[in-house]
Order: sequence, then structure tokens, then C-alpha cells
Amino acid sequence: MKWVCLMANMTVPGVGSMIAKRYVAGAIQAAGSVIAFVMVGYCFSEFYASMKDYSESLDDPDQMAEAMKAIFGKIKEPLIVGGMGVIILKVTWVWAQFTTAAVFKNEKAADQEPDGPDNVADAETLLRDSSN
Repeated sequence: MKWVCLMANMTVPGVGSMIAKRYVAGAIQAAGSVIAFVMVGYCFSEFYASMKDYSESLDDPDQMAEAMKAIFGKIKEPLIVGGMGVIILKVTWVWAQFTTAAVFKNEKAADQEPDGPDNVADAETLLRDSSN
């Protein structure tokens, strides 16, 4: 299960955390990652639309400088939104990996717990006891 958690968190942060039964952290991570994906998608769509609007001007070397200034003026705000989306996405990915590391650590600790007696004297006593 821990590997499923890792792979799901690498794809969409928060999904693997919810699979590992860390519902609150997973929901916050998933919501943050979806918001970040939307912000980055908005940036790409605005950049594409502005490049499409000024594509004819970019073919003429005399109008290229004006077209680039117009494109930058038009996409300045979407670039800021997209940059914030990238930062939010990175934060959710790092947080999801910390959650995954905690799941790995808890499962490793659970695997290393002794199932039998705590010390050697208890084990020897159990071996000598004829009722076992």
C-alpha cells in the first residue's frame, strides 16, 4: 500500500495521502494541487490566446518588437498567476512526499515490532514451560 501512496502522490498530490488514510492532509493537498493545476492552465491558455492574436505580427520583422511588447503586456498578470500556481503545486508535492515518508516510516516501525516475548529470559521460560 505504501508504494501505491507514493505513486499516487507523485501523480496528483493528496490522492496517495487519502489512500493511506490521511484524509485531512490528503484533502488539503488535493485541493491545493487542483487549484494550482487550474492556475497554470489559465496561464498557458492566456499565453496561447495572445500568441494566436499576434501571430501575424510576429512574421513581419518591423512589427515584431511591438507585437512582443503587446504580448507581454497582455500576459503579465497570467504569468504571475501561473507562477503562483507552480509554487503552490511544488508546496503540495513536497508536503505529499513528507506524508508518504511518514507512511513508510510507520509501516517500517510496525514491521520491526517484535511479536514474541520482549527479552531472552521470557523466551527461555516459555521454552521450559511444559504447558506450551
